[in-house]
Amino acid sequence: MNLIIDKLRDYPIAVIGALVFVGCVAVVFVRGDVVADLSVQETELIARIQTINKNVIASKNLEQDVESLLGYVATIDARLFNRNERSINTAFFYSFENKLDIIISNVSQLTDEDPALIKGGPNELSLHSGIVYEVRVDGTFQEILGFMYEIQKADALMRITNFEVYVSTAQGAAPGTLSAKLRIVVLAEKN
Repeated sequence: MNLIIDKLRDYPIAVIGALVFVGCVAVVFVRGDVVADLSVQETELIARIQTINKNVIASKNLEQDVESLLGYVATIDARLFNRNERSINTAFFYSFENKLDIIISNVSQLTDEDPALIKGGPNELSLHSGIVYEVRVDGTFQEILGFMYEIQKADALMRITNFEVYVSTAQGAAPGTLSAKLRIVVLAEKN
């Protein structure tokens, strides 16, 4: 036994190195499963840090973007019809008689909504609603097309969803006069 102790005294660095190696092997054996868990946590934290860095880059000028978007929303809100202002809405359509050489014989606000815009429809409106109008117009073909063009470029947000054109049967109508029935959907404030 003295021989072994003498050899150990002769090589103290080798003995200490062997003890450290045995200790490390014991620690790896006992705590080896923690390394895998920590690696997964490290990967998740790195992904979160990358997402945060991308969000920081994307958020530059965010306040200016919000201000410009609020300006757009205000512009859209100014162009909406109010469902309760029936006379103003009807007068809007009749105002085209002064601009164009047409006769508007009837403007009716319909009670039913456009099926494409209702809840569950393909173009469902969540922030606004649609008002459906039926407008009857008399004039030449070019005048009716001019009226349709003016409707499409008007400040109000509207579109013609259906139209019928037929020869006018009104008494005293000039030859070549046509009548048109237009179905127009106007974007309005939410009910």
